[in-house]
Amino acid sequence: MPTFDDIYREHGGRILNLLNRFTSREQVARDLLQDVFVKVYEHMNTFENRSQVYTWIYRIAVNHALNHLKREKRNLWFNVMDESVGELLRRERIETPGFGAGEVLRPDEVLEDRERERFTQRAVDALQAKYRIPFVLLKDEHLSYGEIAKVLDISLSAVESRIHRARKMLVKRLGPLIR
Repeated sequence: MPTFDDIYREHGGRILNLLNRFTSREQVARDLLQDVFVKVYEHMNTFENRSQVYTWIYRIAVNHALNHLKREKRNLWFNVMDESVGELLRRERIETPGFGAGEVLRPDEVLEDRERERFTQRAVDALQAKYRIPFVLLKDEHLSYGEIAKVLDISLSAVESRIHRARKMLVKRLGPLIR
């Protein structure tokens, strides 16, 4: 078993990204990250090597994030509705497409891409947690269906079904935006 410091260095950034996508709030994600790694530290001696350390930590992180969302008693999508447009724009992450990557997009293409990304992220955020979480683990974390099943402690067929339903809901919501 690697040391706690090794585990944190290797997996801390990815766990933070995962928690940030679940909560959409960086400070909350950082607080949850701290809680997750306190649990990892406290339970390192119970790890039985039946899975990879990475999968074990992801399972702890996902469970902790789900518990946090349940305690909040409402989805973050509804919180967005309470914010002003100015607050949303200040919180928006701005990336410069094309910078240092060959082809440079026209300003209207950049704007369209940003809008499409924003609508897509809102549509993903609006999914119920049971559909959003497997979808995020597949698309953003690049976990296999089997790894997702282990992390969420559900059957492989449940993972397949939830991801399929998430895709169907997203296609329905984002139909006009899909090129």
